Formats: sequence, C-alpha cells, structure tokens
Amino acid sequence: MAEIEYQREGAIARIVINRPERKNALANDMRQRLTEVFHEANVDDEVRAVILTGTGDTFCAGADVSRMAPRDVKGARNNLQHNAHALIKALYHIEKPVIAAVRGSTVGIGLSMMLACDMAVVSETARFSCIFARRGLAPDSGAVFFLSRLIGLARAREMVFTTDFFAAQEALSLGVVNRVVADADLEAEAQALAERMAAQPTYALAMAKKMFQFSLSPPFDHFLEYEALMQPQIHQTQDYREGIASFKEKRPPNFVGR
Repeated sequence: MAEIEYQREGAIARIVINRPERKNALANDMRQRLTEVFHEANVDDEVRAVILTGTGDTFCAGADVSRMAPRDVKGARNNLQHNAHALIKALYHIEKPVIAAVRGSTVGIGLSMMLACDMAVVSETARFSCIFARRGLAPDSGAVFFLSRLIGLARAREMVFTTDFFAAQEALSLGVVNRVVADADLEAEAQALAERMAAQPTYALAMAKKMFQFSLSPPFDHFLEYEALMQPQIHQTQDYREGIASFKEKRPPNFVGR
C-alpha cells in the first residue's frame, strides 16, 4: 500500500496518510506526495469536497524526526519552503471544502494540517499538541498563524510554550475543531459532512474561502516567508541538536538555552 493514498469517489476526494507503523509521521517524500495530491484535488473539477485522514489510531505524529538530516541555514530554509511549506500552502489553497477526520495523537505538522483544513471532525480519542519546542524548535507549517487566529494570543502562547496536550472536548470548546464523535462514527460523520459540502455551490464556497483568507493579516504566504527566515537559524542551536538527540535516544531533553 502507498504511504499516501488518493481516491476519488464521485465528488469526494479522500486523501489518507498510510504509515501506521510510524504513527503516520511524515518523511520528505510523503510531504512531496501530499503536495501533489492536494494540487490534484484542487484542479480536478469533479472534486467538490475533500477528506484528509490517517490510517490506524493516529492522524499524524508530525515530521519523521528519525529522517531529519543536519543542515546549514540556507539548506534548512530551502527544505522548509520546498517541503513543509509547499505542502501546507497546497492544502490551504484548495478551493473546495476540506474536512480533517482525526483520531488519536495529532502533533507538529499534523496539527498544522488539521488547522489548515476548513473543518475538523475528531474522535473522542483525539489529542493535540504544538510539540515543536520539545525538539528544540519554534513552530512551523503555519501553526502559530492558525492557533493565534482561532483561539487568541494568550491560549496560543500557552500551547506553544508548554507543549501540553489538550483533548478532543477542550479542542471543541476552544473552537479548534468542529465536532467530536465516537471513534466508531468518525468516518461516517466525515463522509456525511463531505457529501453535504459537495452538494453546495462549489465556486461560491471557493470564493467564501478566499474571503476568509483575505480577512487575515498578514496573509498566510507572507507569514510563512517570515517563518522560513526564523526556523533555519534555530537549526544551528545546541538545544535543537539536543531535542533531536533526546527524541532518538528516548530520554528527556536537557536544554541549556544555547
């Protein structure tokens, strides 16, 4: 089976992250494939709604840290822009309703992808963390952009700085997700919502999405450009190297502030 599956059934495109043995963590080739299928869903006039989900008990455990290679500032910036940023832009700019169907842990770029969707239906098992600081990183893939606009600066800062997990019902009360359902009902609920969206006037919804995007300041693409200047510098820090090493060695990190 492919690690990224793309299927179209009638007017609904279904995109599945299929790497359950690694909790659907994204390697670079998977991010590139996701970018391709997001573009494919966007340009296919037969597609009128999209479902994004993951196989197994986890939506997406973020980037595959085990495959991260050391890079200088220029290399890290290029990698961020051509992989994670290309992916999140392609998802954000799909001109059709996109529904995330989420169960289990959703962290890092997985959280950013869910937030970039138009709606999120999550199971009672779902839990979320803006986990970047545990790896010695600042958030990327638009996480700060989305969180600060959805829940306000105070709560967004708390999530980013503490990296604490929050559960499905808290996410619902904060306005991060739209619906919480029993685990067994997740696929049916997401499908029903996608079918409802697919029956709506597609171009009108596309223009409504543009209106929401234009109402945000700064524009998303400008925010990602600033992010691409900041994150590569962090890759040169001792704390970043410690964050990655501690994850691979399965031990608590010992950050020293450098």
